[in-house]
Amino acid sequence: MNVAAPSDSSPGSTPRRPAPFFVIGCVRSGTTMLRDLLRCHPHLACPEETHFYRWPEPFGSAAYSRIIQTNPVLRKHREIDGISEAEFADILAKSSTRRELCDRYMALYIARNKPGATRWFEKTPQNVYGAGMLGDWKEVRFVHIVRNPVEVAASLRLGKVMNKFEPLGAANYWREAIENITTLRRAYPKRMYEVRYEDLTANPLGELAKLCEFLEEPFDASWFKSMAIQEVSHAREAVLSPQEEALVRKLCQKGCKQYGYLPT
Repeated sequence: MNVAAPSDSSPGSTPRRPAPFFVIGCVRSGTTMLRDLLRCHPHLACPEETHFYRWPEPFGSAAYSRIIQTNPVLRKHREIDGISEAEFADILAKSSTRRELCDRYMALYIARNKPGATRWFEKTPQNVYGAGMLGDWKEVRFVHIVRNPVEVAASLRLGKVMNKFEPLGAANYWREAIENITTLRRAYPKRMYEVRYEDLTANPLGELAKLCEFLEEPFDASWFKSMAIQEVSHAREAVLSPQEEALVRKLCQKGCKQYGYLPT
């Protein structure tokens, strides 16, 4: 069972807003589904994907500023979040680090969209490539959702949400994400909670109750009653050939063993 990090509060002190958390995992692993579930919690607020930690260019460089401001997907996300480009340019100019940018963006997002929220979280799967920087907040926590790599590869082959990936690229997408998350878990073993996509879709309320316990947040099943959750399987659609499935399993063998995805 995961153990939550202790609170910073001390007798007589003013309670502080709980530390944020990041939902992480390989793309097409259920991160969006989990985000949408957690958004139903009255204490929690999460914008669309920010990608603040995805890019390798250093914060403050012309390259980073250009990507983060001009990427059409991110501009669309800010539109959904109700944050104008002028507002984003202002908070970007006032920030000296990714953390400052993230803090300012989240404060504006909460004020604009969910002022009753007491805690923010973020969900960008590709932020896993900047995993080493995600521990910048004291007592930050991480929620990792993992899915069978064969299903991930099949979903990426279909390309319904993202650009299409062939099995080699899809397998390495999953493998590299798992390797980065494994390193993050070693650094923060008590701040990482992991759930399998298959377990969450099979028992969403049970898994959410355990996750809320880890986050030290209350749980009420009625908050999530509007969400209809069911497992989606692309592998059953024969998207990948047997040879392609074998390639994915071979490249992802170590992670498959770790998370119980070896064929029976």
